[in-house]
Formats: sequence, structure tokens, C-alpha cells
Amino acid sequence: MKIISFKISILLITFFQLALVWGSTNPLPSSILSESDSTVLEHLQVLSSDEFLGRKFASKGSVKSQSYLVATLTDLNVAAFKKSYRHSFEKSGFFQSEQGTNIIAYIPGTDHVDEYIVLSAHYDHLGIKRNKVYNGADDNASGTAALLHYAKRLAKKPLKYSVILLFTDGEEVNLLGAKAFIEQQKNLLSKVKLNINLDMIAGSKRTKKLRFISRNLPQILSPDNLSELSKLQQEFKTNSCAHLTAGFRNRRSSGSSLTRTNWLMASDHGVFNKAGIPILYFGVGTHKNYHSELDDFDNINKIFYLAAIDIIFQQLIYIDTAMSAG
Repeated sequence: MKIISFKISILLITFFQLALVWGSTNPLPSSILSESDSTVLEHLQVLSSDEFLGRKFASKGSVKSQSYLVATLTDLNVAAFKKSYRHSFEKSGFFQSEQGTNIIAYIPGTDHVDEYIVLSAHYDHLGIKRNKVYNGADDNASGTAALLHYAKRLAKKPLKYSVILLFTDGEEVNLLGAKAFIEQQKNLLSKVKLNINLDMIAGSKRTKKLRFISRNLPQILSPDNLSELSKLQQEFKTNSCAHLTAGFRNRRSSGSSLTRTNWLMASDHGVFNKAGIPILYFGVGTHKNYHSELDDFDNINKIFYLAAIDIIFQQLIYIDTAMSAG
């Protein structure tokens, strides 16, 4: 896909949208004003283009996605995890098995090289249905592009704890990639301090809230640290375009009942939680474009997305510092 003029168009979009919200009492993150951060939107646009055929598990589009991720990580000089970016696993079927592939990178910490924070996002989506490409811009090119952005930042300034960047395959197929990681890295799990999972953090144009859930953070943070983190999160609820909000809402269906979702198991963080690892999960929940052909780059909330990336990263920095001090 040609993106020669993309930076110019992104900046025009950004400043146009900025003008619309300039009078808001909520300050915008500085990242929105940075041309260098337009690369995260480039990644999102490319990954959610028709060229990647909806990134369905075990498909040509999936292989192309893997190559894109590996090439980007290589260009950023981010090391492969255990000397390989590609970590394959099998999905057994009645007639034949299929191969999935997690892409995993590694950035050593400055103080705690043998202890890890796992940042995860699934790159797979639904592929092609009824001759329409389901591009999955929000689900989950948004989280995938954010991880590439964090890789770029952390390669220049590592955390105190080592970071594993886990791009999972097969999330849309019963969380297979996350389960494979847990199975393949059994000897490492006792050293994993936290999983931060990103799944759908760009929303639709009407999205106003970035939601989160956490589990078992008292295992890694003191009561004082938890209180400070809560204050920081409250600040992001009122002083960010992403309006960070605890908990997820269930979606009302066409009838009178609610469509209930087990948000603790709604994405890869559920597998880490089952393994006893503390988790933080960020997402927007379902919206009108969810799992449809309308979930494309033109329909995400770009201002919201950049704000979400910023406030998630600030929480990562806080937790890394707090754990190290403790």
C-alpha cells in the first residue's frame, strides 16, 4: 500500500480535529502535536488495509501481517525473543491442523533484567466474509500499532523491568495465541510481574471512554502505590480526551435484554489472569462497527486513539517505577 503522502494527510486530520476540540476543558496529550508519532497511525492504516485481507488466522493475510511486524521490529532494532520473532503453535482440527504464529520481541530492563512486563495485543482478525474484507482497524490493528509505538519508545529508553512485546495470533479463535505463550513459556511465568493487554483502543468516531479492568495488582504494588495509581487514573478520566473509566458496560441488543460479556475473559488478558499473573486490560468495549466491515481506518476516533496510547503508556511508566522502588 502506498503511503507516501500519509504524514501530510494525518497532520491535516489531526489539526482539523484539534480545532474542533480546542475549546474543550480537557487538555490534549502532547503526542497529538508530534509529527513523529504519526507513525503509529501509519502502522494502523497499513495493518487495517485491504492488502492484509482481514488478517484471518492461518491465512495469507496473517502471514503478511507477521512479515510486517517482524520487518518493523527489525527496523527499530528491537531484539527477537529467545532469538526468534516467530513462535509457532498448532490448532488441531477434525480433518487437519492449522499453524498459528505469535510474534514476540524483547527489550531488556535497566534494573530487573530477569523479571518481565508483558505487553500484549492480538494482530489477527476475521478475514473476508461475503466478499467483504473485515479490516479490524479497532479490533485489533489499534492495539498492534500501539505496541509497535511502545517498542519504538522503549528501545530508546528502556524500563527498569524487561519488556516482552507479545503480538498474539488466534485471539479470535479461542485466545489460542495467548494460551500457546503460557504453555511454551512455563519456566518464565514466575518471573512475569504483569500483563498489560490492549484490545480495541481506537473505538468508533463516537467513542468517548477508554475502559479498563485490573486483577491482582496488590501482588506487585503497595497500598500507597495502588492509591497513587488510582489517583492517576482518576486524573485521566477528567483530564484526557480518552476519559479513562473503570469497568465495561454490557451492550443492549435489539430486544430488551442485554448482551452480557465476560470481560475478564474477553481477550488475551484472561489467559494471563488464569495463570495467576496480575493484569491490566484496556479497551473500549463493543460499538456499532465491531466485527463488521465498517471497522476500518476511516471510522476510528484518531484523536481518542492518540490520547489512549498516551495515558496507557503513562500508567506503564508509573507501575514500572513503583514496582522497582518497592
